[in-house]
Amino acid sequence: MQLRFHTVIITLLAVLFSGCTLKKSTEVYSHLWQTWEAMDQLVQPDFPDAPPVILIHGWNGGEFTWPPATELIRMEQQLQRDIYFFTYRTGIIANRYPPIEILEEKLDRFLGRYKQVDIVAHSMGGLLLRQYLSHHADNPVRRVVFLSTPHFGTRAARLLAELGSLQAEGNIQAQEIQPGSDFLWTLNSSEGSELAGHAVLNIFVTGGESWYEGDIIVDAASAWLPWGVNMTVEGNHHLGRRLLQIPAIMRFLRDGTLPASEDIQTTPRAWVRFIDARSGNPVSFSPTSITHVDHKGRTQKDFSVCCDARSGLFPSGGNTLVLDNVQPDDVYIFYPRQKGIGKIRIRGKQILQAGRPVSLKEWPLPATD
Repeated sequence: MQLRFHTVIITLLAVLFSGCTLKKSTEVYSHLWQTWEAMDQLVQPDFPDAPPVILIHGWNGGEFTWPPATELIRMEQQLQRDIYFFTYRTGIIANRYPPIEILEEKLDRFLGRYKQVDIVAHSMGGLLLRQYLSHHADNPVRRVVFLSTPHFGTRAARLLAELGSLQAEGNIQAQEIQPGSDFLWTLNSSEGSELAGHAVLNIFVTGGESWYEGDIIVDAASAWLPWGVNMTVEGNHHLGRRLLQIPAIMRFLRDGTLPASEDIQTTPRAWVRFIDARSGNPVSFSPTSITHVDHKGRTQKDFSVCCDARSGLFPSGGNTLVLDNVQPDDVYIFYPRQKGIGKIRIRGKQILQAGRPVSLKEWPLPATD
């Protein structure tokens, strides 16, 4: 528990202070005023007849997720288009921040004023955008840039959800972006249908040589999007600050030009749900219901079960087996709680899907009298 607590603290510090430098209070005060004045200038419409670019921040983000307003003003001039922020309630302290399914309606009202837009979404902001698109087929979105988006969840959210559980309200947004959550299962089981008809550029960071290098919040398997053009860059999680430094983004926003999609290699992962034959609903189970025997006959504990707390606006009532390293000849043994059903043996090759960073598999249980 003490080691896990230290990991939580390290994760929080990485999110909060990555890229920060120490300054005198007078320098900070002067800089903030200059920033606010530039932001006021930025949000003034200069190109009302052109589709604007909308920036959607992620968890614990805001206007400061992005480059300084002076740089964004220069970006406006280069693109000859307005740039606007979409912000919403989110934060690091466990609180009553709305679930992503509620935030999508705020995004719908915001975008309703435009005939056509291009969107750049960072981290959890990308999940919010995908959620919006999945329920609003009649939308003005033309092009989408995802930056460091945890399409298949992030381990950091598990730690944040655990930290949030110390308060009665919990951390709802963290619970939703855990690997295997109800929210992410529903979102990804649609096989990217919400992105059909949109040009999609998905950019993320590959791992560094050390544990603190690269994107320590969202790894490649989570960030890889099977339903868009994928591109990797060097750096850290805060890609939103580098909009003008990634030429592919500017080309894409300017004229829709997409780079060739990269062939991403990751460790095979899978999410498995066991489905009750009568109700058709997922069943609940605990880690003690699972045994993993690898291809060499060794028992492993390299899996988890999501989730302890509610992880979606419309919970399924069951759990998800989250497998972080699936080999074709590995065996997973499930011991159901239902009477009359013996243990279930599943080989890794039965749950892996080609071309998927994370395979989603529903496993039906035998019917009983």
